[in-house]
Amino acid sequence: MSKRPAPKIAGPRFEIDNEVTRCIRQHARSHMKTEVCGVLIGETRNGVVEVQASIEALNAAQAGTHVTFTQDAWETIYKVKDERYPEERIVGWYHSHPGFGVFLSEHDTFIHRNFFSSPDQVAWVYDPHTDEEGCFGWVDGNIHRISNFSIADNNGDGIERTPKEMEPLADAEEEKPAIQTRPKPAQGPAWLRWGMSALAYLSAIVLGFAIAFFLFPRTVVFLVDRTTGELMEVPPDMVRRLMQREPPSGAGMPSAQPAPTPSQSSPAKPAPPANPDPNSGRSK
Repeated sequence: MSKRPAPKIAGPRFEIDNEVTRCIRQHARSHMKTEVCGVLIGETRNGVVEVQASIEALNAAQAGTHVTFTQDAWETIYKVKDERYPEERIVGWYHSHPGFGVFLSEHDTFIHRNFFSSPDQVAWVYDPHTDEEGCFGWVDGNIHRISNFSIADNNGDGIERTPKEMEPLADAEEEKPAIQTRPKPAQGPAWLRWGMSALAYLSAIVLGFAIAFFLFPRTVVFLVDRTTGELMEVPPDMVRRLMQREPPSGAGMPSAQPAPTPSQSSPAKPAPPANPDPNSGRSK
């Protein structure tokens, strides 16, 4: 949307009630990211356009840079007008420019020319980001920003009924609960981050080996090859058999025979005499 500011020139006299401006501001501040619109209700007295109320276009087609009165929006507007303001007429319209400033875009000008073409109908623009507001009207058949307007204090207290600081400043439809997040740690040099990452991985590997060693112990037995003198690791199944005192299959080891009991043993033979006399037993 291109901003096209227009100089303020004298035009039709325009007076708006401060309660109407409060309602317009509140409507615009409830949608800080999209445009909103509505109509101005009042009458023209002695050449002065007096705005006494406003009706929100609840079913308008809203967007970030423009707003459009739809058929549903007009039906709602006329229904509210007939119920609340049967004696007044529509003397203009208002819309917001969230962060765009106060001006009429080409789309706004199209709406004003086709729907608010009476010489005394005006357009009120309000920017909720800066609180800037202004009025545009017909001057010699063209639309200009006019300076001949005033905000009337019909409440008698000199102030608006709802102060600006008490009105919502965020989009009511997009309010979400605040989410607290932890602050991000300070980022160090790249080499330090890489070193810390490598140290963390190495620590995890060492810890894994330690846990495996203590939880799953394993006995390793080595034998020395007599021919080469090299160490050879004994297979785990053979170590298990040796620890259980079972000979390995196919090893060719003789089975142990049970020792004979005393009742089954043969009588002991007398031992031959030591150093027998070769001459003994011979006859003389």
